[in-house]
Amino acid sequence: MLKFDINIVFAIVNLLIFFVFIRLVLFKPIMRTMEKRRELIQKQFDDAEEAKSDAEKLKEEYQYRLEGVEEEQKNMIAKAQENAKQEYDKILERARTDADRVKNDARKSAQIESEKARLAVKEEIAQIAMETAEKVVGKSAGAQTDSDIYNKFLNESSEEE
Repeated sequence: MLKFDINIVFAIVNLLIFFVFIRLVLFKPIMRTMEKRRELIQKQFDDAEEAKSDAEKLKEEYQYRLEGVEEEQKNMIAKAQENAKQEYDKILERARTDADRVKNDARKSAQIESEKARLAVKEEIAQIAMETAEKVVGKSAGAQTDSDIYNKFLNESSEEE
């Protein structure tokens, strides 16, 4: 049968002491190291999740800002178009005003030229009438008489118009 010897007891006690020693010296530090690694890995997972969450928030914020920028861009374009139309209207109004002024100046100038031409024609007709009167009378009556006849003719021709 089995022989029970003191060496077996010493071997079992040695194994138990060795197991306790190994457990205290090796297993506890290894378990602490493994626990620290597990915590570190969990912390990294948590940080990664937090970073992902922050990235999502930033993405939403940027999307919101982008929509705001697009809206602002549309508003700026509309405002620029409105300003351009107002400037166009101002330029067009200025051009019309300038054209009207040029027309009025041209009319006044034409009236003045017409009046000058009419006066020149009257003077020429008066001169011709004086020459004709001299030929009919035969000689000049005098400078004062000529001037009076000339002025009378001009006054009568002015009244007829």
